[in-house]
Amino acid sequence: MPRISRARGFRIYDTLGRRYLDLSRDGALLGHRGAAAITAMKSVLSQGLATGLPTAWEGRLAAALARMFPGHASVRLFSSRDRALEAISLFLGERVGRREVGDPAMDLAAEGVCAAALWRPFLPVPSGARVLLPVLPLTVCGAPAPACFPNGCAADYPGSDPLPGFLCAGALRALSAVAAMAAQAGAPRPLSNPVVERALDGARGWARVGPYVRAVFPAPDYARVHAEFLRAGVLLCPAHPGPSVLPGECSPGESRLLAELFADIPGG
Repeated sequence: MPRISRARGFRIYDTLGRRYLDLSRDGALLGHRGAAAITAMKSVLSQGLATGLPTAWEGRLAAALARMFPGHASVRLFSSRDRALEAISLFLGERVGRREVGDPAMDLAAEGVCAAALWRPFLPVPSGARVLLPVLPLTVCGAPAPACFPNGCAADYPGSDPLPGFLCAGALRALSAVAAMAAQAGAPRPLSNPVVERALDGARGWARVGPYVRAVFPAPDYARVHAEFLRAGVLLCPAHPGPSVLPGECSPGESRLLAELFADIPGG
């Protein structure tokens, strides 16, 4: 990866001014510098809430998640996914690592199989999991990392991590935007791109679930494929098999480029 100087929307720019279409977007599902979320974070930062002190924002974010997942309304907020998994392991009485967590974007969330499963925006809520780990549309270095436990979980078991209020405020605003997009009747599917989706659905080596794309070719080939996409100006998820995320907005030329890359670089 080159050094990045700035990011906006679904694009990032390196120090030489070259633009890349960002399909990785770790912690920025709806794009970089989303105006409403950034405004919310700046407002809370202006109040000095930049350290891990108890604030109202933690409760507001937890309440929003409880409304989204009424069967898993005991919500805890952690400073990282690994911290959330530690709490889940304690709750379940067995070690749960990243590989044991079901992921609907990766076809790993078989009903009744996974004790813990991710929820990703714009995909159905996994059924059969005892604990949900929502992937928030906005995080900073992995935080906040929520875990949603079954109703009736003791209020103090496991406890949340102290988090800066501005992180919770930004995550809450982005989560509200996701809910609004998903609820728009008659609107196009969020993060959909028919040109790219048609190419993907007929391409070898790739699989798509909603806006999420994963590699289904061998892991040793992924570094080469990742480098070829990067040379063409597209950043994939750095880890095999992904998932990468289709951009919510791109030009006709960028759509054609993505379609050609997925069709012509199958990997494997």
